[in-house]
Amino acid sequence: MLPVYFDVKYEVKKIINANVGYMFDMLKCTCEDLSYAEILDAIYPSGILESKYEKCVKTIKELYNMTQDDYDREYLDPFYEWILYYTILWWIDVADDIVLDEVPKKYCIDEYGVDRYEYINNVDNYLDFLFEDWDFLDLHVIYSLYKEKPYMLKNFLHIDIERYLELMPPDIERECRELKERKQDIMDRKNNVTLNISGGQFNISKDSSTLNAVQNNGTSGTELEKIIKGIMDNVNELNKNDADQITDIAEMVKQELSKPEPRVSRLSNCLKLIAPMLTIANGIPTLYDNLQKLQEFIMQYIPG
Repeated sequence: MLPVYFDVKYEVKKIINANVGYMFDMLKCTCEDLSYAEILDAIYPSGILESKYEKCVKTIKELYNMTQDDYDREYLDPFYEWILYYTILWWIDVADDIVLDEVPKKYCIDEYGVDRYEYINNVDNYLDFLFEDWDFLDLHVIYSLYKEKPYMLKNFLHIDIERYLELMPPDIERECRELKERKQDIMDRKNNVTLNISGGQFNISKDSSTLNAVQNNGTSGTELEKIIKGIMDNVNELNKNDADQITDIAEMVKQELSKPEPRVSRLSNCLKLIAPMLTIANGIPTLYDNLQKLQEFIMQYIPG
């Protein structure tokens, strides 16, 4: 079965997988009645579909088969996640009026006694709990980080660029392979280097994939509030679109760090989103400084 990144009972995972199976079954039937090329062209971004058409068709069939078996998978490769994501979006767009199997209320009470019935039975939330992160949607950002800050990509975000090559346009894939060969020796030498931030040593201890918000440099919730305020007070100097993006990222970080157990994958995703915002904020010193502080603040929660 497909992994579900949400602490739920086995019965819930089976029902969710059955529902995703209906999506892929409908997609397969629609394509076989008409044309895979015609239907898929309307669902998936053309850049990947044109160069990986046969793999897209094969992956659709494989994902359907995964929903039908009982193997408890822990993760999917990025290409499979990409196909799954856009297939769910397609279903929400064209078949949201079709009633899927309901997860009974008795299975929807979590370990804290919170009723998750509405959340679990809302198909829009499949885009959340069927994915540990959305790295595959920000591949251009990942690649930019790989070129400019490979140590951050590997040591903090724990992203192996090799896993994403199939999702790159052919020319970028070739460029990445060549770049990877040139950088491999440098990357190996940097793996054991102590990272220094703002002149002070920054130590990160390995623990688990989920952290309990233990900070070791004296920062606090009050400091986070100051950083967020410093960002919000200065975004008005940007155009509306850029200001909205930065505001959304800041709110995302604040929301995740307010949880008892922040998810490392979500915080890593926030780090990737902040990187291009630094370029946008260049020229507005207070905004730029606070975005950098937010980066450093997030890094405390990501094991090295």
